[in-house]
Amino acid sequence: MIETIQLPILMKAIDFLFEEGRKILEERRERRKAQENPPQVEVQEPAAEVAAPEIREMEQPQEMEQTKEDLLASKIDEIRWHNYEAEVQHLVRLLETYSRNYQLAREQYAKWGSALVPPIIVNNLNEAENSVFETIKQLEVVLSKVYEKEIHPAA
Repeated sequence: MIETIQLPILMKAIDFLFEEGRKILEERRERRKAQENPPQVEVQEPAAEVAAPEIREMEQPQEMEQTKEDLLASKIDEIRWHNYEAEVQHLVRLLETYSRNYQLAREQYAKWGSALVPPIIVNNLNEAENSVFETIKQLEVVLSKVYEKEIHPAA
């Protein structure tokens, strides 16, 4: 059995799943919600109903942080790791590339502004998001096999 701390590529994969990948997917969800639901006039709601979602949002990051810490502290079978090491390295490299593409597309989108942005930049942004999403799903499957438990940080 080897410890996760001894494997920098595995630590990088876990960090991406729980940090940057999750942020990209959250931004994707928010933008899609904004496109589906045009802005409307907000109605004042009672404070009790407004506070409940905020509490749920605060609990989820703590739970995800605990899961991340559990994964980083756990030991994995050396043979199982060697079976999946190349695939994890490949997926992490893909995620790094897709993440760079996403950041570049966001910068270009911001420079043009939402009203004037060329369709190619919107397409690049959507393509990078979709690529990150699909690769994260693949990485979750592989890491679930490595750790022998279900991993779903970006759900």
